[in-house]
This record gives sequence, structure tokens and C-alpha cells, in this order.
Amino acid sequence: MGTFKIQFFRIMNTMYFFSAFGTFGNPNGFRQSFFLGGNPETVKDIRTFDLKTDAIKLFPDTRIYALRKDHSGSRNLLSYAIYTFAKEQNSHRGGTFIGSGLIFAGKTASEALTIEVLNEFHDGLEKNNVSEGSISIVHSDQFTIHKPKDFDKIAFNLREVDDLNFSSTSGKYLVVYSETDVAQLQILFRKAVELLHSYDTIYFTQSHEIGQFVRDKGLFKIVDKQGFEQEISKLHEERAKLVQQSIDRLMNEKQQLEQERKRVVDDMNDRISRNEARHRENEKSIRESKEKIQTVTLEYHKYAGKMDELINALRTEGKMETVKKQHEDQQKAFAETIIKNKDIPFIDSLSSSFKSREVSASHVHPMDVWEVDESRQRSRRSKKSSVDGFKIATVVLLLLLIGSYLFYFFCLDGALKLGIPSLTD
Repeated sequence: MGTFKIQFFRIMNTMYFFSAFGTFGNPNGFRQSFFLGGNPETVKDIRTFDLKTDAIKLFPDTRIYALRKDHSGSRNLLSYAIYTFAKEQNSHRGGTFIGSGLIFAGKTASEALTIEVLNEFHDGLEKNNVSEGSISIVHSDQFTIHKPKDFDKIAFNLREVDDLNFSSTSGKYLVVYSETDVAQLQILFRKAVELLHSYDTIYFTQSHEIGQFVRDKGLFKIVDKQGFEQEISKLHEERAKLVQQSIDRLMNEKQQLEQERKRVVDDMNDRISRNEARHRENEKSIRESKEKIQTVTLEYHKYAGKMDELINALRTEGKMETVKKQHEDQQKAFAETIIKNKDIPFIDSLSSSFKSREVSASHVHPMDVWEVDESRQRSRRSKKSSVDGFKIATVVLLLLLIGSYLFYFFCLDGALKLGIPSLTD
């Protein structure tokens, strides 16, 4: 397949695409462009593939592979990259490079197919854009690229990336000093994905020169193949602890759930008993109330059963992010059902002295499921205030009327009877 150029504005909306990048010297410095897919919303916030050259550095005839996670726009991104040494035009500074990145949005492909396509794309990038060891263009938008022959095959081999939090970052980087032939790199990539829980980017190189530079600078952690396996074992131990902590929390919540269920149902039964004692004739209302108890009881049992399922999922698979999302969805559905069914109305003729306390269920979170009805409370306070105001006004008017009569009797009519001279005499 021939070579061709694709500009940034022509990128399309796909599940995977390439980035080609490099260091171009003055005035452009590092630049990256995107090819064979992607969309503007996804690529606008992608981190650059630039290297922190005071921590890790390329040398002639060396290469670095990299694996990293990103979150851009609304997409979770998993990227596989390759860097090789290339000089800048009219420059002799060290650590310069040309590179390729195969970026997956939401899913990924098999490591074997990924490495095959990435290597082929990068070989074509070097062939068409590097001359006598120097990058022959001045900006990544000018890259001439070659579409790998199995590029379209990736679409039929995509798979989900399990239980990885893409939005969290650690600010930590790991360098693995190991063989990077195709067979070995497949194993490294497959195992390293879960290490992205602890590191933002993981680099792989078999260059002793690069490894020694990283070790001397001490800014990135560097391990050999055995240390890489130890990193994975350490991660497994830490996640096992977190999984057990999550199981313990769920089991504790389940115990609290049973106590809460008993308290709520006892309170509902108490309301119904008092309603039955005063309103035998309202059998329909009481029947409906009892049906609500069955619904509420069933919902508590169902919710408890779902917790057992989550606990089993954590024990067998340990996928904390997946279980956390399921638990939040189940909490919401549980809360909505309880809110809909928990209220047992009092019969209208009940006196206030027989009304039971408001039910408060602090257990269900993240929302308070059974809050006190504030609007009902405000309505009661408003009515009470109106009645009290009316009583006060009535008393004031009555006192004024009595005062008027007393004034007339003693000051006017009484004055005539006692012969007090008139002011007009």
C-alpha cells in the first residue's frame, strides 16, 4: 500500500488511531499529529508523547516502547508507543527522537496484533521522514505515513479493558529494563496493563545505555525483569487488601441493613396496628399498607442478596471499580423503591397524640432515603401560627371594646350625674 499524508482536520471518529510525533528543533520543538482515525473531541486533550529527557533519554541506535493510560473528553484511552533516536535538522543536541503511538479509545486489541501494526507504522514513518539519521521535515503535520497492512484487522479484534481507573493519575513512571523482541514485548505489555493502577506510563527498553542514564538520574523508577514481576506481585497484594476491605464494608453494611429492615418494618407494623384499632372500616387502606410491607421486605432481601453477589464478585475477580459502579446503581434503585413504598398514611381521624415518630433511615447512602417531610412540617407550623395570631387579635379587640365602654361610663355619663360643669359653660 502506497504512502500518503493525512492532515489533522481530516481525522475521523474511530475506536483506534495513530499519533506520529518528533522533535523538530527551532522554532517548532516537539510536535505531534494524529492519523488514520480519532475525533477532535478525543485528541484535543491527549497528553503529548514527549519524553522527559532529564529522566529518560534516547541514544543513537536505541529505542523505547511505552504503555500509558489517558482520559480525554469522554473517552478512556490506552496507548502503545515506540520511540527511536533521530537528529533534528541543523542541531546536534542529544535525546532527540521520532515516534509513533497507537491509541485505543475505550477498548484495546491483542498485544501481538498491536505490536505488529505499531512496528510497521513506525518503520514506514522512519523510512519516509528520516534521512541520514535526521528528521527531514519541520513539523508533524508534514509527516508522510504508511498505513499498516493489518490496520483494519484491529476493528475485528477489539476487547474491553477490565477494571482500570483511567481518570486517576499517580504522577509516577516506571522503566523496565528487559528484552523487547516481539515475543517478550507481548508478555510485558499484557502484564503491564494492570500496573497502570500505580503508574501513569511504563517504558520498556533493552538498551543498557538508556537504562544506565535512567538509573543515574534517579527521577524515574527502573527495574529489571525480576523487579517487574515483583511490582506486579506487590500490586496484587495491595489490591487483595483493598478487595478484602471492600468485602468487610459490604458485610458490615449487610448486617446494618438487617437491623434497619427490622426497625423500619416494626415501625410500619406499629402504624398499621394503630390504624386498625381506630379505623376498622378502612380495610382497603390497611390492605394496601400491608402490601407495601411485603414490597419493602422483599426489596431489603433483594438488596442483601445483591450484596452477596458483589462480595462474591470481589472474592473471585477483585474488580473494585466495576463492583463499585454496580453497588452505586443498586443503591439508587433500592432507595427509589423504598421511598415509593415506605410511607404508611395515618387515618385522617387519628388524633395527633397517636401519630408515630417519623422514620429515619440513615443507612441508605449516598442519599438520605427517608427524610422528614419538611414541607409537611412547615405547613403545620404555618397553620398553628395563623390560629395563634387570630386568637391574639380577638383578645386585643375585646379589650379595646371594654375600654371604650368604661371610658364612656366613667368620663362622660358619670360626669353629668356628678354635676361637673361642661367645658362650654
